[in-house]
Amino acid sequence: MKKKLITFVLIVLAVTPGIAQDPAFVASVDRSTVGATEQFQVSFTLSGADVNSARNFKAPEFGQLVVLSGPSSSTNIQIVNGQISGSLTYAYAVYARTPGKYTIASATVEYRGATLRTQPLRIEVTQASPQQQQPTTAPQEAQEIGDNLFIHATADKQRVKQGEQVTITYKLYTRVQVSGYDLSKAPVYQGFWAEEIEQPRQPAVATEMHDGKQYRVAIIRKTALFPTQSGKLTVAPLEVRCAVQLQRRRTNDPFDAFFNDPFFSRLQNVEQNFSSNALTITVDPLPGDAPEGFSGAVGRFIMTATVDHNEVKTGDPVTLKITVSGSGNVKLLTLPKPTLPADVEAYEPKVSEEITRDGGIIRGRKVAEYLLIPRNAGQRFIEPFTFTYYDLERNRYASLHSPRFELTITPGRDVGAGTSIASKSDIRLLGDDIRFIKLSPGDLREIDRLPLSGGMVLLGLVLPPFLFIGAFVYRKRVEKISGNVRKLRFEKAGKEATRRLKQAKKLLAQGNTESYHAEVARALTGYLEDKLHISKASFTIDEALNALERGSVPSETVVGVKSCLERAEYARFAPSADTKTSRQELLEGTAQAINAIEKSYSKRT
Repeated sequence: MKKKLITFVLIVLAVTPGIAQDPAFVASVDRSTVGATEQFQVSFTLSGADVNSARNFKAPEFGQLVVLSGPSSSTNIQIVNGQISGSLTYAYAVYARTPGKYTIASATVEYRGATLRTQPLRIEVTQASPQQQQPTTAPQEAQEIGDNLFIHATADKQRVKQGEQVTITYKLYTRVQVSGYDLSKAPVYQGFWAEEIEQPRQPAVATEMHDGKQYRVAIIRKTALFPTQSGKLTVAPLEVRCAVQLQRRRTNDPFDAFFNDPFFSRLQNVEQNFSSNALTITVDPLPGDAPEGFSGAVGRFIMTATVDHNEVKTGDPVTLKITVSGSGNVKLLTLPKPTLPADVEAYEPKVSEEITRDGGIIRGRKVAEYLLIPRNAGQRFIEPFTFTYYDLERNRYASLHSPRFELTITPGRDVGAGTSIASKSDIRLLGDDIRFIKLSPGDLREIDRLPLSGGMVLLGLVLPPFLFIGAFVYRKRVEKISGNVRKLRFEKAGKEATRRLKQAKKLLAQGNTESYHAEVARALTGYLEDKLHISKASFTIDEALNALERGSVPSETVVGVKSCLERAEYARFAPSADTKTSRQELLEGTAQAINAIEKSYSKRT
């Protein structure tokens, strides 16, 4: 049975650098030694930065191996230091009927425009233990069962369009007593995306006529298929192992003859494999006049888009929610990506999906939630975006459009922090140099005169001119810097960031974690704006990181800055993932990142 299992693992972002993951596609088995008739798992694992973009997985040829179930897929996503990596695994449960050496051919998958292929896998199967060996069926018993039991597969449509649902139904026809059945080999859905339609454990039994004979009939499996390519596609047979109850055969033994009397008759369980018929589905390609942005959605859909706030302050979050729902290949949908203003930060969307299979029709919805952070005050607009699909009812392409969102962004508490010429703390320090004129000389008393040596006299004559020259140069430099606001911001960036970090430390001690994270983010963004000469209107994290790299700042420092910014924002809007230890680490990491940048720039001056 095919299942779709998705597991998301979120690792708290650390200050240490992340490592990008190169794509790889490998095949493996879960054990090194396998006995005949013993079930084992074969896995095909894709590793990379965006495994959810993988398309068109093609199963390998298993040869003489029997496929019990599969493929079942599982996804593992990790985010470390802003670097996304993960793995997508397709797993099969298989077994071999007899000992020997078997070869599993290569599987393929499309990933970022390239076709990746696994290496062929070679399996050696040893002799099964007596407990693993299955009972054999005598020829007479096999003939008796075969004439009265078979599996028939039917499709509700013989001709469909690419992406249109076709439902395959497997029925078990029997005129003998069946005590149970198990899936022996799952069909290979080459060129299809499959969704299993759940069936009751005890299927309902009806009566049907077939070739002039009356059979008891039960639906044992139902599968919804969505073709991913055009042409004539074949659905391989389904194999089922059935346990059939037969009366014990007569022998020449008088005791057997006595117990074969109907009054003393007893039943014997016999197991045998049965295969359904193969099916061929004709798949027509979609019309060639597909609009721009069409990504393969086929069915009937509606789209809604909302924002939770139209009026916010700078630095406060706005959630943009995009929902596409309807009937069709929901799991294969690619949701539209909005185009955002340059000064509105957007984090990777949280994507979720819900699938229902009522009545044999695949329905559901797919949702993407974007966390947006506006950086500057003013009016900002999110322009309409489009979702395009092929409407099967109207036999044409249809486009759904979102509304135009207007965001009114008012100044937050940190507006103007990056452009201030002097901070309040600097003004207070300057005030310490001012003293009132003392009107009274006070008590005067004579002290002992110190003898002046020749060296002290010489020093007194030479030192004042040097002090005067140094003071003059310093004054000219201050005047030059004061006339250049851009340079003044550059010089005072570190001092302003230190002041903000001290304020953040006080907020942390008071237990005000939300304001603490906001202050850390303001300290680092304000520092980068001043140090890198980036205006508030055009500041983005990517622009700041690129400027640091262009400034030959060490790569580990750049990664640390990015990590601190993302951790501060993430913890601010997802407090459940925040801990006391991580807050202290964030404060220390931010201070270390700023100090590292200061040292890097001081080496060049």
